Amino acid sequence: MSDFIIYIRAEAFILIPALYFLGLILDQTPVIAKWTHAWIKLLFSVTACLLYFGFDVTSVVQGILVTGAEMVFKDIIHNIIDKSVQNRERKKEE
Repeated sequence: MSDFIIYIRAEAFILIPALYFLGLILDQTPVIAKWTHAWIKLLFSVTACLLYFGFDVTSVVQGILVTGAEMVFKDIIHNIIDKSVQNRERKKEE
């Protein structure tokens, strides 16, 4: 967690849960292709950072880093949930 604090500004951390919930909403939208979800979240994050931090290259980098952090956390959350479901199924089989 300390690596995230070094590279991502504290004000940008609020975008991580916002991007996660945006992803959940996009997952329930059948019209939007699955492969575009990451690009939509990246565009949203970079735009939000540009508006908040100003029009600077570091704002774009912050948007990219926040989107990457959200994707990593999403994978961690989903892997934990999947493993707990698999463990429950194994216990039911025994």
